[in-house]
Amino acid sequence: MISYEELVQKMENTYQEKTGIQPTADSDTGVCFRVLAGELYSLSANVEWLKASLLPQTAAGEQLDKLAQQAGLSRTPAAKAQGTLRFTKTAKSTIFTVILSAGTRCTTGGSHPVVFETLEQVELDCGPSSVAEVPVRAVKDGEEGNVLAGTVTQLEKSNAYIEAVTNPAAFSGGRTEETDDQLRKRLMEEEKQTDNGANSAFYRKTALQQPGVSSVFVQTAVPEKGGVTIWLASRGASVTNDTAAKVKAALEQMRGLNVQIKVYPAKTTPVQLTVQVKKKEGQTDEDTKTAVQQAMKDSFDELKIGQTMTAARLMAAIMQTGCAEDVLLPTNLVFPTAAPDTLVTLNAASEVVLL
Repeated sequence: MISYEELVQKMENTYQEKTGIQPTADSDTGVCFRVLAGELYSLSANVEWLKASLLPQTAAGEQLDKLAQQAGLSRTPAAKAQGTLRFTKTAKSTIFTVILSAGTRCTTGGSHPVVFETLEQVELDCGPSSVAEVPVRAVKDGEEGNVLAGTVTQLEKSNAYIEAVTNPAAFSGGRTEETDDQLRKRLMEEEKQTDNGANSAFYRKTALQQPGVSSVFVQTAVPEKGGVTIWLASRGASVTNDTAAKVKAALEQMRGLNVQIKVYPAKTTPVQLTVQVKKKEGQTDEDTKTAVQQAMKDSFDELKIGQTMTAARLMAAIMQTGCAEDVLLPTNLVFPTAAPDTLVTLNAASEVVLL
């Protein structure tokens, strides 16, 4: 974009060429040129901003959010990690109940402690070695709250009647707000479907607004010109015939003239896996299996209709649990080919074997 100084210089040069007079900065003509250059520069900057805001490749912040909303997407918000803490009462407090109020804080300790607070009041009954568990949540948003099992071991304020505190399983769910780059990538993936004669984006957005629908694939001009065929799925599973019928009824109320709509539950292709995992030192067998199984399920549940799993994606999800030192997938593993009417899912019989 041309700068303010370049605009002034261009006007002065043109004026001199036409009149033979070089205007000075404090002359009436020079002042007018500078005022006009300022207005032109401001207008040019606004036009450049508008051009950038209209495309997902260049839009940012609030403007990118608006483009995402038009496609039925929204920026993933930040979230606090959650899990469970286990409190053990000291042997000397056997004649009365110890009560810890909601909001009791515990930490990982160290120079950069991660702080968590209880979500409910917890009572440790009379008797030796009384134990109670309570749900907790990180005080701050972010991935740093996704701590490993056995790492939350300190009360922020000491309590003479509590002998120990720990988290028996890893915490999860903590994340930072989705960045512009991450949202932009999702938005551009959503826009890859080509409009072949009907407004596929409209039908897709409308279908996603229906209860029980989290994944939609739309093909226009299918099976013939003027036709719209839609496949639906929920998270990690296809939808019911009843849900498909309700979505079709909703779309029929808003369809374009001479558009024929067909709505189907997506076909599913379950993948049965046996994943071998070498646990990290300090992790229990049960915690490792639970964390890896959940990571596998979450990875498949995130797939949309028309997508398939990859070995790299699955292994990355497992390693991110923090429980696995090494992962081995079956040597003959081949994931299904992506198809527009099919949702790839994880077979419930899949298992985790510890090395």
